[in-house]
This record gives sequence, structure tokens and C-alpha cells, in this order.
Amino acid sequence: MRISVIGWELPPAFSGGLGVHTINIFSIINKIFDVTLYIPDVSGLYPYYPFRVKRVKTNYKINEKNIRNESYYTGFDGIKFHDFNEKIKYYNEMVVDQFDPETDIIHCHDWITFEAGIELKERYNKPLVITVHSTEIDRSGNFFPQKYIMDIERRGIKYADRIIAVSEYTQKMIIKYYNADPKKIYVVHNGIDNTFINMPQKSYDLYRNILYFGRITTQKGPRFFLDAAYRVIKKFPDIKFTFAGTGDQEPEMRRITGELGINRNVIFRGFVSFNEQIYYYKNSDVFLLPAVSEPFGMSVIEAMSTGTPAIISYTTGVGEALHNVFRSDYWDTELLSEYIISMLLHRGLRETMGINGQIEARKFTWESAAIKTMEVYRSI
Repeated sequence: MRISVIGWELPPAFSGGLGVHTINIFSIINKIFDVTLYIPDVSGLYPYYPFRVKRVKTNYKINEKNIRNESYYTGFDGIKFHDFNEKIKYYNEMVVDQFDPETDIIHCHDWITFEAGIELKERYNKPLVITVHSTEIDRSGNFFPQKYIMDIERRGIKYADRIIAVSEYTQKMIIKYYNADPKKIYVVHNGIDNTFINMPQKSYDLYRNILYFGRITTQKGPRFFLDAAYRVIKKFPDIKFTFAGTGDQEPEMRRITGELGINRNVIFRGFVSFNEQIYYYKNSDVFLLPAVSEPFGMSVIEAMSTGTPAIISYTTGVGEALHNVFRSDYWDTELLSEYIISMLLHRGLRETMGINGQIEARKFTWESAAIKTMEVYRSI
């Protein structure tokens, strides 16, 4: 079976979980099926991957597409656009122009590639599979979601022959807000890198650090992380709260940190490497993700796999498959802070939650996700 995957990012040229998902799951699927991944031809990609990569020329027919040089949005190498949506539209057009129709299934990931997938499905009469990693409602924190993007998502969900949702939480979201046909939806949880699977047991001595790892965006709840931090610091003035990651809300979080008077306790580490990521997971007492709307939450199981206890919001998708976590409403910073304080006070609680969570996290493998994805292909 030949699978044409229309992608957007691929390590090392990536900015989030989509690139991690892409390289891990299709490296495995390509051992069984014939995978071709379409990806923008930008600098920074590796010369070889464990599947066929079709680098979509992004300066192809540029004059015909009427992309103006005076545009100001940072685009592909040598091209600028008025805004991100124009950049995405252009990329989808380039995929359609350069697509090889000798395939059996088209697989698109998130709204960024849905337009190309719909056009190719109609043009070549090929079945379309889409994976919904997140929705515009998630990304905006349900705070003024962009109608333009929601319309594209709605079209992709309508035209897809099969829909893969990364959690039951996401499945319910697309049924409720996008009128998705439940019969077309399959839930496939993400996995974690094999590096995390066999982590040695950590020490449960106090590290005096609470960790937030990921993009600093409204969706992830960084403001609630700070509000919980403020409550904890009043009782434990030597505890640190670390942001490992960057995002559009970082300047605002720095400002709020100053307003709350907790600058000495809050650390902004910026982007961290993979090795640094593991270091922060292992050298923290608690991992906290008070997400407003997180479809899955790969960082949760990564942290748990290192033995670090996790506290998450009810609106974090991976929580549906976990037992050894504390959960709360994202806005309930009083309860979040009580959970953290309990962890800091009781080594036995940290150790019990950490060890049991580490065992539980090992069930989330990319091999399992790949097998379930191939089952979706075979169902068509």
C-alpha cells in the first residue's frame, strides 16, 4: 500500500509536536507500507530519512502565484507573505502542483494541509485520511478562534474518509464543534521517544523545582501556572518554577511574574535541547500542565516516564488514559497549589506517584500508534 503524507514540519526543521509525531510514526509505518512524505523544501532538513521525502519546491511558479516581494511575513527561503494564512495557501497549491498521483491513500495532518488533501482527493479520486492533532478552538484557548481556520478544518473533517483523533477529548471536540461523523473517527494516542521508555528510577529527594515544559501559549495555561506558583511560594519561598520553552505569551508571563513579585522564583529557560529536556524532567519535583485545552499532551507522559509526578487539567486529553496523575480544572489554582504543596511535603507521595506513573507511561509507544494507524488505512 502506498501512502502519500502531506506534512508541514520535520525534525530538525520543526517547532512542535507535529514534527515529532511525523518522524516517529512514519519511520515505523514505512517498514510495512510505502510512505512518501511531502514537506516544504527549506534549509535545515536532514539529507536522508527512514522514508521517502518529497521536498516541495516553494519558489515554483512564484510569478504565476502573484506573491509580492513587498510582503512582510517571514515565509519560505527567499519568499515573504502578507500573513501566515497566505503562506499556508501557497504551500497547499505547490503540493497540488507537484503531487504524484500514483498512490493509494492521502494522509493530511491538521488544517495546514487540508486544502491540498481535499483538492487531491477530488482530482484523483483517492481516499483521504486526516489526523486532527489540535483544533483552532484548542489553539486559541476558545478565545476568539479564527473563523477562516475553522472553516478549513470543517471542510477537511467533512471530506475525509477517515479521521484520526489523538484523544477521545479531541474526538468529542470535533463532533461537537465541527459536526464530524462519529463513524469515521478513530482514536490513536501518541507515543513517546524510545529514549524515555527505559529511564532509570530517579531520586525523590527534593529538587525544589516545579516544571512547565512546552510552548508558552494561552492554550497551555501558563497564567495558571504562575497563579499556582504565587500560592506555593507564599509557603515555600525557596521553591523555583521553571518555564522550559518559548511562545507568544512569554513577554506577558514575564510581566505578570513581575507584578506578582516572584521574579526570584520564576525561571524562563527558553528553548531547550532534547538532552536538556530530559534533565529538567528528571530534576523537578512536579510537572504541571494547567492547559486550557490540550488535545493530547505528549510532555505529560515524557515527564512521567522519567519518574516525575504530573499534575494536569481535566482539559488535557492524555488524562483520559492515565490513573497516576492528579487532575484539576485549569482555573482552580487553589487546588493546583494544594497538590503541589502535598507533593513537596510528602516524599512517599512523590515516590508512589512517580514510580507508578513511570510504569504507566511505558504503554505509550510509537509502535502501538503506528499499528493502529495502519489499521485505519486497512479499514478503507
